[in-house]
Amino acid sequence: MRIMERISRLRRRFALDDRASVGMIFGLTLVPVTALTGAALDYSRASLVRNELQSAVDAAALALAKDAVAANTTEAFTRAQAVFRANFPSRFESVVQSLTVTRLTDSYRVEARARVQFAVMQLMGASSTDVSATGTSSWGINKIEIALVLDNTGSMGSANKMQELKKALCGDTTCSNTSPTAGFIKLMKDAAMEADQIRVALVPFDTTVRVPLGVQNAVNAGSNIAATFAYTGAGYCSLNTTAANRVSWSLASAPATSWFRFANRDKDTTAASSGCGTGRTSRGSWQGCLWDRDQDSNRDTVPTGVDPLDVNTLYPAVNCRSNSLARMAPLVDVRTNTANLVTSLALMQPSGNTNVTIGATWGVNMLSPGFPMSTAAPAQDRLSRYMVLLTDGDNTENRQTGSSTSIDARTRLACANARAQGITVYAVRVIDGNRDLLRECASGPANYYEVSNASQLTDVFASIAGRIGSIRLTN
Repeated sequence: MRIMERISRLRRRFALDDRASVGMIFGLTLVPVTALTGAALDYSRASLVRNELQSAVDAAALALAKDAVAANTTEAFTRAQAVFRANFPSRFESVVQSLTVTRLTDSYRVEARARVQFAVMQLMGASSTDVSATGTSSWGINKIEIALVLDNTGSMGSANKMQELKKALCGDTTCSNTSPTAGFIKLMKDAAMEADQIRVALVPFDTTVRVPLGVQNAVNAGSNIAATFAYTGAGYCSLNTTAANRVSWSLASAPATSWFRFANRDKDTTAASSGCGTGRTSRGSWQGCLWDRDQDSNRDTVPTGVDPLDVNTLYPAVNCRSNSLARMAPLVDVRTNTANLVTSLALMQPSGNTNVTIGATWGVNMLSPGFPMSTAAPAQDRLSRYMVLLTDGDNTENRQTGSSTSIDARTRLACANARAQGITVYAVRVIDGNRDLLRECASGPANYYEVSNASQLTDVFASIAGRIGSIRLTN
């Protein structure tokens, strides 16, 4: 009986004793806890890969937009792949499954997909997970207008200056190919992503400039508009008040206007007695050359203030001292229409004295909407204007004086006016010339170049083209 009672008590104590359940419960929960911990580690690694993937595709998309790779799928993919790899950790390279590049109208989309293998979760039957990332970078198209203001004076005939200048611009020393395969024009053409995005004008100068043939022909065939005004100041001959002829003329699709004058009192390049003899040009025989405007109100250094009803504001038409002076070429689209520009460059040849002021002033004229050329675009967002001013000599003559010091002061005003109008000025000194003056003309020290050998001009214009071309996009 006592034995049975003892067994019964032990049985009740065993039933009430729960100390061993801790081990059992731990054993039962060990598997899910381990799975959850492993899952956290595996998914944390997948999240890290996805973040790195996103950073890499963003970098690739941005690089494509900045470089503005042309619409060439292979080239774009190669560039994107290189940037992606440079920004994606090498320890993760094996997980990348795909990389795709899509060019849209004004953006690039780069997409990447990766497969991340699980370590612990494989024990639970899940071997991997896929992660992906998409990066898009868009741009806006900057429009660019450039005036090449180039010294065509006699000194450019020495030391191969003119030949090397043509080579730097057209790729050969004669500009014989109207569709250049090298040089500044080709580089700007390659930089343009669409039609009419980059336009270039040409302003050859000596003591004067010469209008395009179409303008000259229109003036030759135009009609005189008589006007009489008093003459004062430098640049005039000491004769009584006399009539000056304004000219009614027009180009195709342009209204008839008059911003030239043919006046006996104006000094002329070929007239005797320092320009005050007989033999001045007339409307019918004019060969297209223009001298400085009057200095009143600084008209000689600014493109504005042309009033067809005020003869004093008009441009003095003069005989060309040398009919070899190349004509100016208005802005043209380098992507679709370089033939006229290159033809004008090919006609450049050295002759005459130096008047940098008139070159700089007409560079601004080319980049200004309205009178006198009316080919520049109106001011607008994303429009950048540049003037490249090249010379190899000191100022020697303008309509008012032969004093270099006086002409230098006018050149400084012309350059200051260009910069004030938002035009970025590059100045290039070719072996000789007023170094200090050209440095002042440039829009900062980095925009001033000089060469000791004309063959270095190719590198100079390549540098300028690269700097201008780099801003053809906004991101």
